[in-house]
Amino acid sequence: MALSKKQIIATLEQIATLMELAGENPFKSRAFANGARTLEQTPQDPAALVESGELLAVKGIGKGLAETITELVKTGRSSAHDALTQEIPAGLVEMLAVPNLGPKKIRAIHDGLAITSIGELEYACLENRLVALSGFGAKTQEKVLKGIDLFKRSRGKHLYADAIGVAERLLSQVRALPGVDRAELAGSIRRRVET
Repeated sequence: MALSKKQIIATLEQIATLMELAGENPFKSRAFANGARTLEQTPQDPAALVESGELLAVKGIGKGLAETITELVKTGRSSAHDALTQEIPAGLVEMLAVPNLGPKKIRAIHDGLAITSIGELEYACLENRLVALSGFGAKTQEKVLKGIDLFKRSRGKHLYADAIGVAERLLSQVRALPGVDRAELAGSIRRRVET
């Protein structure tokens, strides 16, 4: 399956974030984040750059990054992304959705308290254990608790702009099914509600 430019950029950003969570070399993770930005600003499609052999000529794309982009273009997958996804507990990745928590803080929480889920994190905050970590204090702990509360309240909600494309693709697939006479979008999507 061929990935779009947007999907390749998103994968590179995910790799950068996962590298931070894994505690890898910050220069390496920054290279992937910068590479994603570079691709975003490059007018050519990554597939065309790979096919023409001009990918390494793009300023900011090094050999390692070029290999990952080439793999994404040719296979639709990245072995680096797959390896990082398997290495990092899913709960740490889920914590990225909690406001006021970035990869560095999540890594510090995981290393210091062996926390691997949002539930464990909330419990640690309620027990006042986060304040004992270096770089954390009572205010940070309070912000994390507020972030967890916001995460819980907004779970399952998506911005209209993110959801409409998926909804329209799903609608076209449903309309193409045999026996379907009519299908329409409904609910919040039809009403164009913000979330």
